[in-house]
Parts: sequence; structure tokens; C-alpha cells
Amino acid sequence: NSLMNASSSASEETIGGEAVKKSDLKVLMGDEEEFESGIKPALQQHNHEQYIVIVSKYGQIEDDLYLDPRSQQTFKFEHVRHTVTDVQPYTVDSSIEPLRAATDTAILEYITDHYPNGVSSVYSTDDNSTLSITIVDNKYNPHNLWNGRWRSTWVISPESNELKGTIKVNVHYFEDGNVQLNASKEVEITASPNSEEPADKAKAYTKSITNAENEFQSSLNESYIDLSENTFKGLRRALPLTRHKLDWDKILNYKIGQELANKAT
Repeated sequence: NSLMNASSSASEETIGGEAVKKSDLKVLMGDEEEFESGIKPALQQHNHEQYIVIVSKYGQIEDDLYLDPRSQQTFKFEHVRHTVTDVQPYTVDSSIEPLRAATDTAILEYITDHYPNGVSSVYSTDDNSTLSITIVDNKYNPHNLWNGRWRSTWVISPESNELKGTIKVNVHYFEDGNVQLNASKEVEITASPNSEEPADKAKAYTKSITNAENEFQSSLNESYIDLSENTFKGLRRALPLTRHKLDWDKILNYKIGQELANKAT
């Protein structure tokens, strides 16, 4: 079952480069029942925000019951252990379902082209007024002492073709220290589909999302260049107090000449 395979069985979270096991926290608290009741709300919020599985508020039906709209199944997600259980078929009765399915297909193609390990999901609201798209990609590279995550959320109004998005990037580098990058951007754009057909609207939505996320990534790249060429250089003088560059070749020649003179004497 795809949902069961998607379930993360990992019981560790990386904090500051150290693997912290939830079982260790249980030992510290000394009471498993108290541990689960105390930590569950925090883990539920964390899993919603980080799009684990994908588990998000957009697919939440009840407390621990979630919908996977692509497979049209519901499942229970255990927030402490990151396990999926009780997978059941679910019939989607929605007039917006053809548009949701077409958007899901278009977004999947975009994910395949741009995200090496990306996953996505497209949800519709009960009143058929909006579509919600969640995208997440994680890159864990603990051997090189860094991890990274990209998350984006898009809420679409099919009637007006307006998209409101939030893009978040988190990078954690922990070699001999603890350096984190947390960047985010709010986006509001309007798509221009060629027709009211679901496939055309889905294509227009995906194109708008692609352009916005490419622009955000380009702005991050430009900021890194500026950081390297301007900000860091501003922390140290490019010239000494004499305002003259040192001619290292000339100094080296002086040193060689002095050594030869010493040997001659």
C-alpha cells in the first residue's frame, strides 16, 4: 500500500547534528502515557507544518484521521511514532474534483522536473471554493553535516484564478557549530488559463507556481552572491592602512635575494 510505504518509521529527529530519539525522551519523563499525552499536540503541529507523509491541516478530517485525495483513501496517522494505520477507501463527492485531479496531475509533472525527492498533494474544500496545494522536498546529508527542506503551500480560488502562496526554505549546517537559514516569501498572483477546462486551468496554475518558485530560488542565489562579494568583504579591509596593495611577488623576490646573499657570505 502506497500510504503504508510513505509512512516514516523513523523515530529520530536531528537537532544540532545529534540524533535525538523519542525513546530517550520517554526515559527522561519516566511515564509513557504522560509522555504521549504531553508531546502529541506539539508533534501534531510539527507534522502538520513540516508536511510529514504528507500530513497537513488541509487533509485533516478528524483528530488523527487524514485524507489522501490522490488515492481517495483515508488513514490514521500516529504523530508520535510516524506510522499509518487503518487505511480505508473514501468516495470524493465534489463538483471541483475534475479540476483537483487535473491540478494534481500537472503539479506531479512539475515536482518530477524540479524536486529530486519532492512530494505533493492537492486538496479541495468541502464547499468547493478553493484548492490547496502542498509541496515538500527534503535533503538529508548528515555525513556532510547539513540538512535542508523546501515547503510551499498554494491556495487557489478557481472562480477568480487567484493564487496565494507561502514558500519556506530551511537549511541547517552543523559542522563545528550551528548555522541555520530560514527564508520565506508570501506570493499573490493571478493565473490566465486559456479556457475553463480543468486541464487548461491546471496548466495555468502550475505555470504560475513554477514561475513564482523559480523567481524565489533565483533571489536566494543572488543574495548568496551579494553576501559573499559585498557583505563579508565589508567585515575586513581589502587594503591595509597604507591604502596600498602588497606586492607579494616583490616581497618574495626580496626574500630570495636576501637568502642568496646570506649564503654567499
